[in-house]
Amino acid sequence: MDSLINIHWFPLTSQGNVYSMSKLCSPYSTNKILVASLKRKIFSCGYQKTNDKILKPIVKELLFTYIPSGAEIISVDGYNKYQFDEEFVIGITIIKPTNEGSVERYLNIYSESAGDGENSETSIETIAQNCLTVELTYTPYLLYHTTIINEENEKEVVWLISGSDNQLHMIREDKFTHGYVEFPLDKYFPELLSLQTLVLWINVHYYNNHTRRLTVVSCESGLVKVTLVNIEKLEIIKEWILHYDQPVPSVRIFSQENESPNLIPNADEPENSNETSTQPILNILIVNALDPSVVFMDVLKYGMKKEVILQTNDTSDGILSSCIADINMDGKNEILLGTYSHEVFVFTLDNNEWKLTSKRKFDSPVYSMCYLDLTGDGVKELVVLTQRGVYILQHNPSIVSQIWKRRIEKLMVQSVDDAIKKLQIKNFNM
Repeated sequence: MDSLINIHWFPLTSQGNVYSMSKLCSPYSTNKILVASLKRKIFSCGYQKTNDKILKPIVKELLFTYIPSGAEIISVDGYNKYQFDEEFVIGITIIKPTNEGSVERYLNIYSESAGDGENSETSIETIAQNCLTVELTYTPYLLYHTTIINEENEKEVVWLISGSDNQLHMIREDKFTHGYVEFPLDKYFPELLSLQTLVLWINVHYYNNHTRRLTVVSCESGLVKVTLVNIEKLEIIKEWILHYDQPVPSVRIFSQENESPNLIPNADEPENSNETSTQPILNILIVNALDPSVVFMDVLKYGMKKEVILQTNDTSDGILSSCIADINMDGKNEILLGTYSHEVFVFTLDNNEWKLTSKRKFDSPVYSMCYLDLTGDGVKELVVLTQRGVYILQHNPSIVSQIWKRRIEKLMVQSVDDAIKKLQIKNFNM
């Protein structure tokens, strides 16, 4: 974290929560983040070049329709449907007390295809005016998007919502009515049935060309369920159940190797987009609210047996959020934990141990983090959502320049060595 410098901060009119931030990745322009506050305010943040080629942060309030006065925003999520095109879909869950003392609950889904070359900010503003609403019978918490293989054997993005009824719900587009409806989970996600507790986080990872799925859910009761599913037969191959004494606010499936992001389907990080036909090496991070968090290494090989504890040397941190990022740009992913005590901890893998290598203090509790290229320079920034506002942290340009120089020199040496080897083989064959 020492190499990161704060390049922008903007306040929120009211606080958000751990589900209040989402990223929107575009192949046309710079990426953006969406940040929601409880009292109906939603902001987009990105960077734009001025005429004198200076990057300027653009923070704009977006006026989403069908968010009535008095409503509270619970969660927000968004994605771009395509890797080489742009069509954003944004989901927002809200609750609204009525004069009769009851509560109305909705999932609003906003989408509009952006034209070729259309200004990205205008596109998001247009999307905000096109809403399809799903009325909910439960109070929503986490809103998460992932993919299924539908009846036409095509990938389709669906929404998963954790509800106050201690169930997970799948919301899917109805192509006949051009709306969205709730669809039975057992048709696609048998591992998510009968949890009977409030789900706080979900992470889904597909591999082997979408024929296998690793799913992990964490719950308010301390339950963590990890499931390996055969997609073709819709059968559960293996299942692991863990119980902790405290709520588990976050779980992550991740690879140790930093991978290039895929803009199509899954929610959080590049690690969700593996499409190789070989078995990947996948780790699972389990974030405990008060107890030490743990990482289970290479779960496809060892199951939930190879456990590494993340020691912070402080039992009062109250961890709220997590992020997987190659924060030191060494090609390996690090673990970031955001705490109620205003800090972000960074853990690095060293000789099969996850060691606390750096930390950083913020102004208030850290609700959420994401790692993406906001400035459009090819280097990712760390975005930190706190109780009071949003920080954007950039890698020190001089350090980035040194890393770039070392990598170029290494590539040049490797290219020369390869050329010499080819010449030696050619001479030998002659």
